Amino acid sequence: MGTYLDEKGNVLSMRGRDADLVAGSALLLGCTPGNGADQPHWSSPDVSGHGTYVKGTCTNNTAKVYNCLYEWYTDSTWRQKACSSTVTVNAGGGSANRSNARHVCHSTSQLISWRNHEDVDVIGEVDDGNNPYRDASVWCVVN
Repeated sequence: MGTYLDEKGNVLSMRGRDADLVAGSALLLGCTPGNGADQPHWSSPDVSGHGTYVKGTCTNNTAKVYNCLYEWYTDSTWRQKACSSTVTVNAGGGSANRSNARHVCHSTSQLISWRNHEDVDVIGEVDDGNNPYRDASVWCVVN
């Protein structure tokens, strides 16, 4: 799994794909948005990732979304490289309904694992606070 670090090297408490599992049983708090994080990808000259609002078990149509990109290091850490601003979006995605985190690649000589975590806060509805992610290998190194 690895340890998550912010841009200053401080350890982050991350909730991932199985964050709602406690002692082998599901602990559900509020509704559960679907995973709207896309895979990190190269978008010249940057590594980029988006967050969208997928309703899942939620009923409201709008949410506040932001996402952050993490680069994998061989010391078993995921280091935060970029976060989007928080945007209010409608369910369903599309280029006008998403957050975008991106960082300039300093080199494209190595295939590196990247992870894109998103946070969705459904407006007017309690949600589970999970930070789902998607990961992918991208020809992008950030120093």
